[in-house]
Amino acid sequence: MRTFTDIRHLSRQVAVMAGLGWVIAGASADEKASPNNSAGNSANSESKDVPKSDAKDEKSDLAERRLQVMKARAEAIRFSSSNATVPKQLQPMPLFRYEDQTRGYVDGAVWRLGEQGRPLAVITTELHPNYLGEGPRIIYDFLSLTERPFTAKSPDVSGWSPRGSAATLQRLPDAPPPANAPAARLGQMKQLARRFTATQEVTELDKSFVHLRLLPREVDRYSPDANAESDGALFLFVNGRNPGVVLLLETNGQEWTYGVGRLSAPSALILRLDDTIVWKEPRASGSLTWSSPYTATNAAATFP
Repeated sequence: MRTFTDIRHLSRQVAVMAGLGWVIAGASADEKASPNNSAGNSANSESKDVPKSDAKDEKSDLAERRLQVMKARAEAIRFSSSNATVPKQLQPMPLFRYEDQTRGYVDGAVWRLGEQGRPLAVITTELHPNYLGEGPRIIYDFLSLTERPFTAKSPDVSGWSPRGSAATLQRLPDAPPPANAPAARLGQMKQLARRFTATQEVTELDKSFVHLRLLPREVDRYSPDANAESDGALFLFVNGRNPGVVLLLETNGQEWTYGVGRLSAPSALILRLDDTIVWKEPRASGSLTWSSPYTATNAAATFP
């Protein structure tokens, strides 16, 4: 008999095996089929002179080469802590892949710190060929989800030592009693996630305002603690497919809680629950430090 933990690990393995498209743990059929879900998509349609199979192979190769660039930078981030439960590195494969043609990001990935339980941190890597007019760069977002102390360093990261978690768990009102079966609880979490809506006002070279879209399925599923009835999932609100807001939904078997975090520094972000604002963050670019629970940076990079 497969346990909930077996199922969770199997879903991640499926995502890894299928990782050359924008395939994630639990990606929807519609998203898998969408042409926007392949790395290296061009705004232009494929040339009629190029066989479709060759064009597909070229996109897959480009996706793999870009993934290797991001993976090498992610692997270079080393974590140290007085708490032995904090791992030394991020998980080897991303939870989610994406691009954002409207803002010029040709590839992106969401990485997890910690193999089991709630992620201790979420880190994104994004590739931009001319970020803010400064040439090709890799852009990082760092989101702490733990109170455990740690420091993250790499050639691109001088030393991120967050002073705590960026997400505070709060009781989710008017939620049904958590179901006993894991599959039923997942259905409940999807329903609860749909009670939230999010908006994003981005200020980079230009300013834009968008209503973020909730991805139809979670990008991560986990048990917050050793309680057999505990359950949790990580959902993303995205612009196109570019994540701006992280939503955590968890239960201890008795009640539901939620937590929120950001994944975009140049954005003013708002999250509503049943049309009531429950979380609001201003544009963060000028106020970030290496001790902030959320921070961001960028570095020069070479990529195809």
